[in-house]
Amino acid sequence: MHYPLAFLMLITAATLASFNGVFIRALGDMTDWQIVFWRHLLIGLMLCLSLTWSCRSNVVSAFKKIGWVGIFGAVAFGFSLVFLTLALHKSPIADVMFTLAAIPILTALIAWAALRERIQNVTWIAMIGAAVGVALMVAGHLTGGSIKGIGLSIGCAVSVSIFAVILRWGRDLNMIPMFAVGSFIAAAIAAPFSFNGPSLNGENIAILLFWGGLVSPVYYSLFVIASRHIRAGELMLVVPLETILAVLLAWLLLSEIPSANSLLGGILVIAAVSGMAIYRIYERR
Repeated sequence: MHYPLAFLMLITAATLASFNGVFIRALGDMTDWQIVFWRHLLIGLMLCLSLTWSCRSNVVSAFKKIGWVGIFGAVAFGFSLVFLTLALHKSPIADVMFTLAAIPILTALIAWAALRERIQNVTWIAMIGAAVGVALMVAGHLTGGSIKGIGLSIGCAVSVSIFAVILRWGRDLNMIPMFAVGSFIAAAIAAPFSFNGPSLNGENIAILLFWGGLVSPVYYSLFVIASRHIRAGELMLVVPLETILAVLLAWLLLSEIPSANSLLGGILVIAAVSGMAIYRIYERR
């Protein structure tokens, strides 16, 4: 695959993913656990159908090949999906996305602790910048609003970072089966709590089918394909891109305006991650 096409696929994946908060707001009368259950059940089913179509008779083998490493990765991914949905349901989209923008930096820290990967000076600087940014956002919620969403966002960021480190440990694993298993794990976690809310209406069903049955599986698949042809440093740029798009969409479509603390903290996190990614891109040329 040519690099420009892979990069376009990555941009498309980030753009589609940035609508997650908008879809959750559109399902306003559903509980957060209902959203987790139905969305991820649909994602898991659609990814299984996609694997069945692409692998034909080898679909069972595709799941077996991920092994225990893949199962651990799927568990981390499943928890990240639960944390993300709960966070977006309880907090302003900007607060959640600005916190998640620190994922590449958290990944580097966990990889250093678990795999003994060396941390460059530029990464330490980025970590400090991101930590200050997240601290500013948390401080804004200590005096007003709910801090629960920030806590859930941090839980999501840690889970995604663990998933990314597991992927480095098993570098040749196919991510699609892991995404499918992780989605089913998220649905299973939510299932016991998902039947106490209001009944689904036609509008909610249509949104869930479009979001969980089409948009989400498409952007997961696009990301997997693009990641095979794009360097890690450039892949990191998808995080600040998705963050900026999600915050803009929340502002334009939902009139959610970030607080001063969230905006300043978010800018620090995005600057730290973008600076680290750009440094790595130029370092490898």
